[in-house]
Amino acid sequence: MTMQENYNIKQREQHWREHWEKNKTYKFNPKSKKPVFSVDTPPPYVSALHLHAGHIMSYAQAEFIVRFKRMQGFNVFYPMGFDDNGLPTERYVEKKYNIDKSKISRKDFVRLCLQETKLGAENYKHLWNLLGISIDWDQTYSTINKHCQKISQKSFLDLYKKKLIYRDEKPMLWCPQCETAIAQADLEDKPAKGMLNFIEFDKNLIIATTRPELLKACVALFYNPLDKQYQNIKEAKVPIFNHAVPILQDKSIDPKFGTGLMMVCTWGDAEDIKKWQEHRLETRAVFTEKTKPEEILQKRKQILEKLKSEDLLKKQELIDHVVNTHERCGTPAEFVLTKQWFIKLLDYKKDFIKRGKELEWFPEFMQKRYLDWVKNLKWDWCISRQRYYGVPFPVYYDKSGKPVLAKKSDLPIDPIDIKKPGLTPEKDVMDTWATSALTPEIIGKFPKTLRPQGFDIIRTWLFYTIVKAHYHHNALPFKHVMISGHGLDEQGRKISKKLGNYKDPEKLVDQYGADALRYWATGARLGQNMRFSEKEIKKGKRTVIKIFNASRFVLMHLEKFKPDKIFKPNKTQDKKIIKNLQETIKQATDYFEKYEYFKARNAIDNFFWNEFCSNYIELSKKRTDQDNKNCLYFVLINILKLYAPILPFITEEIWHALGNKNSIHLNGWPEQNKKLNEY
Repeated sequence: MTMQENYNIKQREQHWREHWEKNKTYKFNPKSKKPVFSVDTPPPYVSALHLHAGHIMSYAQAEFIVRFKRMQGFNVFYPMGFDDNGLPTERYVEKKYNIDKSKISRKDFVRLCLQETKLGAENYKHLWNLLGISIDWDQTYSTINKHCQKISQKSFLDLYKKKLIYRDEKPMLWCPQCETAIAQADLEDKPAKGMLNFIEFDKNLIIATTRPELLKACVALFYNPLDKQYQNIKEAKVPIFNHAVPILQDKSIDPKFGTGLMMVCTWGDAEDIKKWQEHRLETRAVFTEKTKPEEILQKRKQILEKLKSEDLLKKQELIDHVVNTHERCGTPAEFVLTKQWFIKLLDYKKDFIKRGKELEWFPEFMQKRYLDWVKNLKWDWCISRQRYYGVPFPVYYDKSGKPVLAKKSDLPIDPIDIKKPGLTPEKDVMDTWATSALTPEIIGKFPKTLRPQGFDIIRTWLFYTIVKAHYHHNALPFKHVMISGHGLDEQGRKISKKLGNYKDPEKLVDQYGADALRYWATGARLGQNMRFSEKEIKKGKRTVIKIFNASRFVLMHLEKFKPDKIFKPNKTQDKKIIKNLQETIKQATDYFEKYEYFKARNAIDNFFWNEFCSNYIELSKKRTDQDNKNCLYFVLINILKLYAPILPFITEEIWHALGNKNSIHLNGWPEQNKKLNEY
């Protein structure tokens, strides 16, 4: 049992990376009789080539649990996928190559997307290996590959057969920038400054609106029945466009907002659609699928100039309001009349609420985010996208426009490539979530134990996965869900590629080591955001060096030592350290079982620094007896095992220095031995 004088972090961490890969330390064994712990790992978008501490935090936190379960004796199924189809990849390609997808062939555009997909996957794999994320890389998938396409298309056919999917033409959320329909879950509320414009209709009626560009689409005015000033007016003429619209009553109108009159257009927002449907109003759509964002702004400018010239713009007020934007590009969403595919949600909200309550949540308070989302759903799930790079719908249309579905035996299929006489292929592709919501099925038939993910995709990935598992199997897709927060920069802003407020993880690992970065990731409680802190990373590095130095002292103390087969602490100080160790094992085990890695680390740190290093090691400097050596050896190997899920490199290093041939990560989690407390 010997150790080098100094721990070369960079060199030794690279040694263990290569060792684990060569020996396939983390490979899943499908023939094992051990209980399976299966993880439905978040498949990251491969377009996120600039990875940062936020990615490290969320993936490392889940991996602490994976390593703990593996040491407990579970046969861990820990795959990694890449969500490489859909808008995120398309927009990345458009920006990188400065191209407009409408001006490039579908084939060439998909080729570029596939090229970037491959680069993105390699980038992620490199970083995860760098951090010691214990993934079984033999279990890798891509949501655009043939296997995933087949599963996604089978899901579509099954839902269609069950009458849970339908196609309809109606006012639909639309992104003018991305030129595609989007779903409610794709919206992001964005605080913005806006101008409230007070516009005079005829008969001295004043309307206050932030959307003057929709005047042409005005189909009615509404007021609250309690607002007596409008009760005798039945009709008004729209300025500039001069068409007449009815003035109607509705209890939902806020008489204190603006002038108490609400302008309803086809369609400005969800309220417009609601009143258009309820009151059977006429349709005067202004925007179409071809309308560009700049055209909307130009139209607003022109209308305001016209109103001013005719003295119809009575005043303007700068206000703070919230704008519904497309989260992928930040463009304000519009409503346009378009034909799309939908999965039914609204008729089954009670079922989804029930499922959410059946699921075990870590932390528990995150369940409310899910329930609130389900309760506030306004639309069914639009799953069709007017893009190129996605899973094709297995659908054709006959001459009357009726859908003709592909056969299961033909899947996966791209109707554009596989021509069928007399039939027109569907050109739209599926929403990326329609495929990634099937990850429990994509990764295999094993029961899924854990879904780790960020809180920002509760409304998408988590909700949609529950929807599909309920519809296809009448069951939950997994037992537990573990929700992480966001990584923040030192000013408290979310770390993101857009802000560029991050440090290169590779440089951080090079400077401090992977263990130190992983140690920092334990600093956030589950579900909580955490600020990036080099101070905490440095603390992690100090812990690594302290483990090395303490272990080196123990090994020097254990020269020519052979541990007794039966360890019985006799002296008071030995009994005390063993008792405290047993309590620490209990605490750490209980915390890890609850996914509370933060509390587990604190308990381990406290024992290691205060009980072992500051106390017992100091006392041991004056002892050379066999009892002391037995105790030092026993406590050290248990400390290494306790730290192993968090600090895999240094613990593997010391474990092998102690003469062990197998990996500490496969050796077994320390268990409480109550007999030791009886001596």
